[in-house]
Amino acid sequence: MRKILIIFILSLLTISSTFAYAPTDNEIKLLSIIKQKTIEKAKIKWQLWLKREINSLEKSLMVTKNERISYLLIHIIDDKKLVLDDLIKQDLAIQAEETKKQVELQKQQEQENIKKLNDAKVLEIAYIEKNKSFFEENWKDITTDLKVNAKCTKYFDFVNDIAIKNDFPTELIIATWSIEYNCNLSNPANWYWPFQISSKYYTPWDITLEQFAVSVQDYIDFSRNKWNYFNTNTYHDYKTRFWSWNIAITYDTYTLRELRLNSILFNWIRKDTTLDKNTFANTNLNKDTAWPNDWLVTRFLKILKWRIDR
Repeated sequence: MRKILIIFILSLLTISSTFAYAPTDNEIKLLSIIKQKTIEKAKIKWQLWLKREINSLEKSLMVTKNERISYLLIHIIDDKKLVLDDLIKQDLAIQAEETKKQVELQKQQEQENIKKLNDAKVLEIAYIEKNKSFFEENWKDITTDLKVNAKCTKYFDFVNDIAIKNDFPTELIIATWSIEYNCNLSNPANWYWPFQISSKYYTPWDITLEQFAVSVQDYIDFSRNKWNYFNTNTYHDYKTRFWSWNIAITYDTYTLRELRLNSILFNWIRKDTTLDKNTFANTNLNKDTAWPNDWLVTRFLKILKWRIDR
């Protein structure tokens, strides 16, 4: 304890003698120049450099016995500490501003998410109100129960987002996926991908939702090309054969005729193909087209029913 007290007293005497030193004008100018250089360098090298500088100078101060050097070192250290304090304050201000921005962005994102969710709910309610009657008009002669494979509804919202962006019926995407590959999230062994379209090849294996989204987009584009072919091709003139109106399917607007035509165009058209007897379009939609497995329009209606009830 006595030893510590002696060291403390000696330190005070050293400081007192240092402050007694009277600097020259040149030394005052030198200290000013050093301070300015410190400020300039600190803008580039920042806090860690300053801390190392201060630590090094404090070690030098502890061993020097020269009053002039002690005076200069103390003032240089003090100036550097003031600059360091300013940097710390700047850092804190920057961090506070960044935190404020992040909070504001988070609030904005939450508000946007709420708006999107509300918009989606409004859109879904409007869709169901609009298309409930379509189901009521067309389901009564279905020969099988209205159950839907849970695999086909598992990613409904994901598929629905793609459908909305493309103005294309969600039920049509899922119904086709259901027929062609039982709603499996993978590419089948025959290389013809989940929608079994032979004009493209996809490596067989399990796939991610992002990879599946590419397949969905390809299927939508393929279907639209088929519709355009029907609407504009005069060589085969399918329009005369299957009434004269264009296929004008959208996300929430479609007719039974258009869904049947889409099914026929997706699969095949023969000389004896008719809208109400084609099996790919109509199987199990009524007793005249009964079969162990449902086909496109029947599955479309069942998925629509699931959507109405969920």
